Amino acid sequence: MPLPADAPPGEGSVTGNGSRELPSAPNGWPDLGSDPFGVPRDPSFQLRIGGLVQLDSTAYAAGPGPMQAPEMAGLDPHLSDAVNFRRARFRLEGRMWEQYDWAAEFDFVNQINAFNQIDPVFPSQGPLPEVTDLWLQMRDLPVLGRLRVGNQKDSFSYEHLTSSRWLNFMERSFSQDAFVGPFNDGFVPGIQAFNGTDDGLFAWQLGEFVNTAAPFGYTDFAGGSLTTGRVVWLPTYADDGARLLHLGLAGRTMQPRNGLVRFRTRGDLRNGPNGPANSIIADSGVLSGTWQNMLGLELVGNNGPWSLQAEYFGSWLYGAATTDLGPLATNGFQPPPGTPVGTVFYQGGYAEVLYFLTGESRSYSLLEHAFDRPSPHSHLALSPSRPRGWGAWQVGARYNYLCLSDGEVNGGVVNAVTLGLNWLLTPHARLCFNYDFTYRDFQNTPWTNGPSGPVPAPSFDGSGPIHGFGTRLAFDF
Repeated sequence: MPLPADAPPGEGSVTGNGSRELPSAPNGWPDLGSDPFGVPRDPSFQLRIGGLVQLDSTAYAAGPGPMQAPEMAGLDPHLSDAVNFRRARFRLEGRMWEQYDWAAEFDFVNQINAFNQIDPVFPSQGPLPEVTDLWLQMRDLPVLGRLRVGNQKDSFSYEHLTSSRWLNFMERSFSQDAFVGPFNDGFVPGIQAFNGTDDGLFAWQLGEFVNTAAPFGYTDFAGGSLTTGRVVWLPTYADDGARLLHLGLAGRTMQPRNGLVRFRTRGDLRNGPNGPANSIIADSGVLSGTWQNMLGLELVGNNGPWSLQAEYFGSWLYGAATTDLGPLATNGFQPPPGTPVGTVFYQGGYAEVLYFLTGESRSYSLLEHAFDRPSPHSHLALSPSRPRGWGAWQVGARYNYLCLSDGEVNGGVVNAVTLGLNWLLTPHARLCFNYDFTYRDFQNTPWTNGPSGPVPAPSFDGSGPIHGFGTRLAFDF
């Protein structure tokens, strides 16, 4: 039985579908050998230790619009060159008896923003450990297949379900930040079932979660029910996934946390650890609403060294109204706080193409239905005592789009092009180089609180280009 596809490597082998299996004994259980005293190890209990580290360096240049003061529609906070650990995670995972898996992973690079849904410039505190995977799973259930309970990724968005260990670019798309996992780092507490056909070419996922606003596996907001579903079909799958076509449809329906929703996004390159140090480039401000629905479409292809990945996202907020919550100066151009605005529709998407110069192909997991760990044909080895190699080289380009403007409520529109070069030294270590050009179309109305309520001031235009260059050293074990 394959382990989760995003499990840390180190034991077992990669199957043709990209999932990991431990070597099996004749009775079907993994053969774990004996302890130092010659006593056979119990295959019913297994433990693996792993983790990952990502060290980033970023530099920026921007036009006069984005560099204006925040109350004049500039970036909040301002861009600054940075060196920081993007992720530093430690993971334990294991199996118990015949049907149970578990995982416990914590990220030690995180800043807390006590009012992250409201105030983007609240003084940061940290670093503090946050919860990522913290779940128990039962396998081989009738109808349900796998049933997972605990803190986990809900099944919405292909790039969201692809592990950060082998992302195509340094950051996921704008839509990940605005819709998919805006304040909880993409992990939510809940229960989720996974099942499909035996060949893995059709699958479904369905889960019920708590709509959290913090990366610590809890919420202190009223309400927050979140239901997510996903179906995947592979009309083409050949050569162990080197040639495939993946079509996916995902949906979310949820109750806003405490009746409030904020849509915002940070840039394609981050200028600080996860938290309020990162510049916000588009922001709707805090809106009230009665219900929210989301739609996600997935198109993924593999053809030898070429790979294609594209997604579209749509979000509908019903019964929406503007509010006077948060820093009114940094919201977009919109009606006075307290104005009903009906249904607000926001959308975004991205398309990216990548090519392995050294001939490798992306591996794909028929268990998780997302890209798995790529494996270079050769490892970087400069020692005369080892076979010499230069690893794998991959180039890619991505177009990224987000629109947080609809009718009267305008949080800005951003378009970006990212060029990337990935050098895979080994399957577990890589260097990434990204150049990003973003054009920000953003105006604001800096409302101020007068004696009888919010009073508008003159509007400002913070539109303009943003250039960024980033590098990442990443390794996992």
